[in-house]
Amino acid sequence: MTAKTSAKATPFQTVDADKVLAAQQRNIDAFANASQIVVDGAKVLAQRQSELMQSSVDQWMAAGQGAMALKPGEFVPADQLTKVKTAYEVAVANAKEMTEIAMKAQSEATSVLTKCFMANIEDMKAFSKIG
Repeated sequence: MTAKTSAKATPFQTVDADKVLAAQQRNIDAFANASQIVVDGAKVLAQRQSELMQSSVDQWMAAGQGAMALKPGEFVPADQLTKVKTAYEVAVANAKEMTEIAMKAQSEATSVLTKCFMANIEDMKAFSKIG
């Protein structure tokens, strides 16, 4: 009796280990890149926040010294309200700037991860084709 060997085609494609490793390396690189973007964004945010805080302290100190130098008859409430309004507008603009810095870093990091994810989807499509 002779043994019969069958070379049946399987419904599964063989996996190219090099392609899988390349995809995993791409994932690692994307996460590292996205993480660096977030870290850099946090550094920029912290630096700008520090600058804004220093500027605010300087402005408040100057305003306080100016107010202390006023004589009782020189105090004009409308002038003080104008200063408060201006300070508020600056604070809102600064908060907006801080938000934009954070959103930019988040958007760039998300873009890196999205590109990687889409490349992974394309690889999965290629892997799923039976050749």
